[in-house]
Amino acid sequence: MSNIEIKNLVKTFDTATGPLKVVDDISFSVGEGEFVCLLGPSGSGKSVTLNCIAGLLEATHGDVKVDGVPVADKKPHYGYIFQQPRLMPWRTVEENLQFALRAETGHAPPDEKKRIADVLDLVNLSGYEKFYMHQISGGMQNRVGIARAYVRNPDLLLMDEPFGALDEMTARKLRSELISAWERDKRTVVFVTHDIVEACYLADRILVYTPKPTRIAAVIDIKLPRPRVYGSEEMHKVESEVLAVFERSISQFSEEATA
Repeated sequence: MSNIEIKNLVKTFDTATGPLKVVDDISFSVGEGEFVCLLGPSGSGKSVTLNCIAGLLEATHGDVKVDGVPVADKKPHYGYIFQQPRLMPWRTVEENLQFALRAETGHAPPDEKKRIADVLDLVNLSGYEKFYMHQISGGMQNRVGIARAYVRNPDLLLMDEPFGALDEMTARKLRSELISAWERDKRTVVFVTHDIVEACYLADRILVYTPKPTRIAAVIDIKLPRPRVYGSEEMHKVESEVLAVFERSISQFSEEATA
């Protein structure tokens, strides 16, 4: 599994009105097999950080390394899971996974059928191989998106608010399934969210982001054992602590911005 090291990351974009600094000098590390959530308000640079880790965006300043190698030199072996599944509706579930497997080499790996069967079992979609996207629910499409990321056997999973567009009951079910899958193989996960309850349910560690230009307001270790229970006294206590840090960071940022 992968490890990540980010030092003094700055990301600035050129706009019509001048440079816009989105990420401002952030540093953190993620250990092998760790599940880390980036928690912050919308537009706070969480997705920008994720894309810098993936090598999809180039850092303006600073270093981003995965397994000790700068991503500018070599893209990490990762799976990326988006808020919207971004599946091909004219292909079946199986064909979407086949496309992901064959994209790099242009041909099917010798163990393709087994890999697809295993990953569909992992996300509880066995038996839906021949279904098209219009024949399954939105939550099931999200599972296909997760399966697509897993099927390439990545060392690193990057997840950008994958459950943000779902109703809460569906999201809870998928979070539970995600944790069950993660506990089987402990892949390294960086998960973007603005949902405090979601972060507390999923994470080993939460990085609290300020509004842009983003800095890390706090790093919070979540020591609750798994499986975690929504609404439990232990969860509520942790959620309250994270909320207090989150609100304090927003308040402090607002005061600095208006000073």
